[in-house]
Amino acid sequence: MDQFRMEEISFELVGKVLEQDIVSEYDVLLLKKGSILTVTNILLLKKHDYKQIKVSEDRSFQKLYSKNIENIENLFSDLTSIQGIDIKEWFNQDKKLVRFIQRDDSFLEQMYKSKDETTLFHHSANVGLIAFFLGKLLRYSFNNKVLLWQMGVLHDIGKLKLRNELISKQESLTVEEFQEYKQHPELGWEILREVKGVNAQILNAARHHHERIDGSGYPKGLKVKYLPVMVQIISVANEIDKILMAGGNTFDLINRLVEDTRLNKLNPAIVIPFVRHLLRKHVGEQVVLSDETKGEIVFVFDHEPSQPLIYLNDSDTFLDLRTEHNKKIVNFA
Repeated sequence: MDQFRMEEISFELVGKVLEQDIVSEYDVLLLKKGSILTVTNILLLKKHDYKQIKVSEDRSFQKLYSKNIENIENLFSDLTSIQGIDIKEWFNQDKKLVRFIQRDDSFLEQMYKSKDETTLFHHSANVGLIAFFLGKLLRYSFNNKVLLWQMGVLHDIGKLKLRNELISKQESLTVEEFQEYKQHPELGWEILREVKGVNAQILNAARHHHERIDGSGYPKGLKVKYLPVMVQIISVANEIDKILMAGGNTFDLINRLVEDTRLNKLNPAIVIPFVRHLLRKHVGEQVVLSDETKGEIVFVFDHEPSQPLIYLNDSDTFLDLRTEHNKKIVNFA
């Protein structure tokens, strides 16, 4: 049975299930019982001066996310058993999770509330969800977004055949260790090609997610014309999770991704929509530039979103970062 409780109105309620109808002072229905709360819903509740509401967590993002990680851990715990299942059927148990992300894009903030967990299972779950979301930004069909999710979850399965110390080692790998580590894409491909329900895109994601569009990646050094766009999406999702799991803030993430597009490592057609989405959520917020100047993001440009228009508080002027290439945003003020 669901456990309901009264909660104070806050953004911590995002993803929880509303267990009462919400009406205005004129008895107009604003939110229906059973709604999964979003940021917009919380703002609506605040606007109508609600102080507390009745919610449950049974279908919250955190519950669905934790269950997904548990399912991935169970799948990865025995590589012999994976060959006895239909992988498409296996993914059906977590479809509610991606349907949540289809409705609400606040999952990134929730996913990285705690950066203490950096296991392969967390990474696999994260890359799958980020890949699904990138597909959403790129207006992919729901079926293709689900395929991106599957590709992301399974992309690193080859690491299960590596020595554990190579995966868990905190400091940099030696040259010899890195050569061994670089075998995991091929190992993943070998595991997955024997699994029912795995298609060519999933195999390509496992084998080529460390390739770069300029040919500088591994294991094959493939260039962009040999890399399907959906595999390139997995590469971007993989980098996003790597940076955020390492404790990077929003602007560490943006600046790293944009630099990789400038160096022709990652596809800008994938990176730029993501950066634009991230920064537009922070219009009106105070930030710090690389020269320690403080200002407010006032406008994010479509094609150069990482270089927005900034209102400088101290000088009462505007700074267009598109014309100031030696400056960039480094953090929130």
